[in-house]
Amino acid sequence: MTVLTRHISDFLEHLAPNATKMDYDNTGLLVGNYDQQIENVLTCLDVTPAVIDEAIQKNVQLIVAHHPLIFPKLKRVISTDPVGGMVQKLIRNNISLIASHTNLDAARSGVSKVLCDTLGLTNCSFLDDSYKTMRRVILRIPSSVRDSAESVVNEFTLDGSWTVDEDNSSMVCFNIDYHHTAAFKKKLAAALEGAPYSLDEVSLEGSSPLFGFGMVGYLEKPMPTEAFLDHVKSQLGAEALRWSGSAKEIKKVAVCGGSGSSLIRKALGCGADAFVTADIKYHDFFVPDNFLLIDAGHYETEVPIVHALQKRIKEAFPDTGVFATEINTNPMRGLDSPV
Repeated sequence: MTVLTRHISDFLEHLAPNATKMDYDNTGLLVGNYDQQIENVLTCLDVTPAVIDEAIQKNVQLIVAHHPLIFPKLKRVISTDPVGGMVQKLIRNNISLIASHTNLDAARSGVSKVLCDTLGLTNCSFLDDSYKTMRRVILRIPSSVRDSAESVVNEFTLDGSWTVDEDNSSMVCFNIDYHHTAAFKKKLAAALEGAPYSLDEVSLEGSSPLFGFGMVGYLEKPMPTEAFLDHVKSQLGAEALRWSGSAKEIKKVAVCGGSGSSLIRKALGCGADAFVTADIKYHDFFVPDNFLLIDAGHYETEVPIVHALQKRIKEAFPDTGVFATEINTNPMRGLDSPV
């Protein structure tokens, strides 16, 4: 199978739909074209000149980045501008660029879930599950095409319940997230090949199990504050941590990869013993007793997604070369950092 940019774009859209991004964000295909043939892919957190050079050296046709290169929108593309120069270099070397940013933050298997996995947390759930995007779908079709329809339904849900009416028509009711309904309808129409069907949608008040922000999980064994700080520093490869507060025993841990200070109250409200995130402001470090707040760094809390993306894209496209960048793009340095 010839892999095109659009195939990988569609895969990422299913993993983290662009419709779930924040309004200010810029995601999806930012440079290139959907019909470009892809032999090699490079995943990264940030697009920098060194990362582009790495892509050229590895004969990469597509970069999949977490942070958008074009952010905010460009008014001009000129070589003397840092971003414009990189856009020109991508185009000259026929390299496409896809960004998956706040939509990947919100995905169930996205940035915060990968951070949970890195810290060894289990039984994870969303910290902020306020996405009210679930729909109840009722689909009616002729029973003669049920097999075709069922394969599509099973791709989008696990809770489909089928019944057969006296007029030999089949009906299924299931829940689906709003952000997946367009893809579902498109695949259903293609599978039914013109067969008649009816589809009704009802909005639900329940939170989506697919999209939210931050996560909360549990350590296998409780840790005291000092041991947990060492654990976080070691697992994330952080040069240093900023932290405040303490907890006698840390078992329940909230996390948010990247800038998650807006979720501190959520972490306190859910009964977490500790919250690991980044970009915390001075006044936010004043926390109540028996609670540990850790700023482990923006880069450090998000960079695990780079290898996770590499693994998932490789699993979906096994004949395509998929590399995780070897470049440390963290712009911040501590006193002990190598010069």
